[in-house]
Amino acid sequence: MKKTLRNISFPLFILILLSTSCFTQKKDNITIPEGLVGMIGYGSLISINSMEQTLGHKYLDSAYMVHLKGFVRSWTCFRPFNDPKAIPSNYPKYSGFILQNNDSIPFDGIVNLNIELKKRSKMNCVLYLISNEDLMKFDKREVGYERTDVTDRIEEYNITDGKVYVYQQPPEYYDKTSLNLSRYILIKDYIDLITKACDGIGENFRNEFDRSTLSPTSQIVQADKIAWRIVK
Repeated sequence: MKKTLRNISFPLFILILLSTSCFTQKKDNITIPEGLVGMIGYGSLISINSMEQTLGHKYLDSAYMVHLKGFVRSWTCFRPFNDPKAIPSNYPKYSGFILQNNDSIPFDGIVNLNIELKKRSKMNCVLYLISNEDLMKFDKREVGYERTDVTDRIEEYNITDGKVYVYQQPPEYYDKTSLNLSRYILIKDYIDLITKACDGIGENFRNEFDRSTLSPTSQIVQADKIAWRIVK
């Protein structure tokens, strides 16, 4: 198991991970070295390329296919434009429009993948080990989410000497009654990024992703059908 993503062939890598996570019941230990933390990728962070863009360097540590107990994926991370909770005051303000026929239809924000609690459920994901310094980069990337400790929710392993975190937008993060949720869209290219990463791991992983992900209720729009305008 202590192999990097680039030291073994991808099919063998998947076979090793699946064999330890799916066909054995005895829990092994993952000892997190001092200065490192565990981070769960369940959406775009399943993509190693997406993760490395935030890291700013290659990821050369271990990666584990695991299940997070008591959660399902949902398309419920609402991100309003120009929200002071998420966007610094010195950032440009902008608005978005859906290009439809000869019209441009304004919308209020975007929807991203999220997780929510659900008893007797579990979802497949990837566990990475990163430095405390790199964790700060993901805190900045995952604006609109909160970092949550899920150390005791990894099904396959006992985690020792460290913490495992996941990024989640809790239901109370925004007052949903103040948002017109029908004016929030889900960008298709974002969905494609996630599902392509799942397909790259394998058919079983993708099928399990689909089973443990609730269906979106927001309008899905291709990125090339969206126009952005700076308003300030």
